[in-house]
Order: sequence, then structure tokens, then C-alpha cells
Amino acid sequence: MGLREHYRILGVSQRATWEEIRRSYRSLVRALHPDLNPQDKDANANLRRVMEAYEAILAARSRASRSKSRAAYYRAPFTVSQEIFSNTFGITPEPSPAPKPVGVDFRYDLRIPFTAALLGMETVIQVARPITCPHCNGTGLAADGDHQVCPTCAGHGRRALGAGMLRFGLPCRRCEGRGKLLEADCPHCQGRGYQSQYQSYYLSIPAGTEDGARLYIKGEGGRGLGDGPRGDLEVVISVEPHAFFIRRGRDLYCQVKVSFAQAALGGDICVPTLTGHRLLKLPRGLQSGMTIRIPGGGVPASPYQAPGDQFIRVIVTTPENLSPGQRHLLEEFTRLRREEVSRAAHE
Repeated sequence: MGLREHYRILGVSQRATWEEIRRSYRSLVRALHPDLNPQDKDANANLRRVMEAYEAILAARSRASRSKSRAAYYRAPFTVSQEIFSNTFGITPEPSPAPKPVGVDFRYDLRIPFTAALLGMETVIQVARPITCPHCNGTGLAADGDHQVCPTCAGHGRRALGAGMLRFGLPCRRCEGRGKLLEADCPHCQGRGYQSQYQSYYLSIPAGTEDGARLYIKGEGGRGLGDGPRGDLEVVISVEPHAFFIRRGRDLYCQVKVSFAQAALGGDICVPTLTGHRLLKLPRGLQSGMTIRIPGGGVPASPYQAPGDQFIRVIVTTPENLSPGQRHLLEEFTRLRREEVSRAAHE
């Protein structure tokens, strides 16, 4: 398989930066991980293809880096110290090795209540993590099963490519890097070589957390290739909608219905707030659709932001089923208003 095909598998161009390649690789490994695709029989093989492509590109770029470093060294201006070092030891300084691949990030989706997101909360989550199967020590072989040495890689688990100083190895496709051909899978891990184990993590969610926010726990993701560092555990927060409040930035919005008499005469009403209920004084002659503001009634203050406000939109309701007494009062009210309008028209 050519190098161009390896780039195609990772979904990047041959001019992509190392960071773009690493980001695409981690995204593919996360998407193709067998734990996340238990129904896909080809998930393991697809994951191996991505790992092979990544290692091939890594090896090719490492060779190119060494070649450029040597060329730059020989083009460097002559110095006495370089001549003495070369003549004495016969060694050309080598570039630093390429960084070891970082493990994939694990994702955990956490759904929290609306008020908990605004006021903050503490919780413990249980995350399934892959561990080496203790029954087969990660080989995927049954303890009492038969197996044979893979003829393609001669039991090494890797295929050697290149020649001389440029030899490097890629995982063998036939045995998937095991060095052995399975005839009986481990019954405890179904031949995958690992099992899932739940681990607890304590989370402190800050006040004012928004929907879609992410928390990261460093070093709690997948293992890196070889001795590479582990990835991170990414906790994606989803905030449940509220039946009464709507959040816009750091402000809260809501609607409250009042009667015609309350809007006309004013008075006190009980209004829900983020921390309980509060008496709100209505002015006389309140019109439907008017908004009343409660300063500081929104998202609580943080060390870097002021508190938000609560905005209450007042809706004046029209009575439907009137009693005879209520009808009489409204008719009397209408008569008095008609007289006032008539008197004003004659003045």
C-alpha cells in the first residue's frame, strides 16, 4: 500500500500538518473503537487499518525529518568543534525522535438539571474503561485453545518493511498484531484482548455552566501506542430544559399571567425565581406584554462575570366563564367608561 493510500485512509492531504494528522487519527480511532461499535464485526479490522496508516505516515515523516536534519547539518558553516566531534567519534548528531502517539480521548455524556447548571453541582460518574483481559493477558486466545504461529509475520506480529537502517514494522494484518492465528477466542473477552471495567470520577460542575460545555480529565483516556501518553476523558454536559425559565446568556426570561383586575388595580403577586418564590409588586394600569426586571435574578455571579437579571413578561388574561355578579360589575364598569368618554367629547 502506497503512502498516498495511507493519507487517504486518515482523510487528510499529504500536505497536512502533523497536528491535523494527529487530530484526524484520534477522531477515527474514537469513532471505530470496538467498544463503541459492538455490532460491527469489521470494527477491529478497520481500526487496525487506521493504526497501520498512522504508523506508516509517522515512519515516513520521521525519515524525512532525519534526512532534512542531516542535510542542514552538512550545509551548516564549518566550525572547529564540529570537525573535532566528527573526526574523533565519527558520529553525526541525530534529530530528536518523533513524538509518541497520544492515546484517543474518551467521551462521556452527562445530562444535568437546569437549576444545577445555573447554581453548580457536585456528582460522581461511572465510566467504562477497557482493561487488559486477565484471563488471556491481552492475547485474545482461549487458555486451553489451540493456535498456530502466523506464517505472514513468523509470529512477530509485525511486518518488516524497508532495508538497512530504514527498516520499520507495521502490525500484521493477518493476525492483527498477535503473532498467532486464533482457533479459539477467549470466552471472557470474545477474542478482543480487553474487557470493560467501570471507574468512578468526582466532578465539580461550576455555576453558570451552559449546554454543550466540556470538562476534561487529563490522562484518563485511551493508552497511547507504544509508551505514548494517554488521552483525556472528555465530559460533554447537556442541560435539561426548564418548564418555566428560558436562559439567554446570563439572563433568565419567563411569563406570568395576571387577571384583568390585577393589571388594572395593581398589587402583589408571587413569582418563581431561581432560588424560590418572591413577591412582586405590580403597578396600576399594567398592560399585557409589559416586562418587569428583577436585577440579579439571573445566573449567579462568578469571579469574572456579574450576575444576570430575571425578566418577567406579564400576560393579562381575559375571563371566560363569568358569574352573574361578575358580569354585572363589568357591565357597570363599561357604562361608567362610556359616560367618561361622552363627557370628554362634549367638553
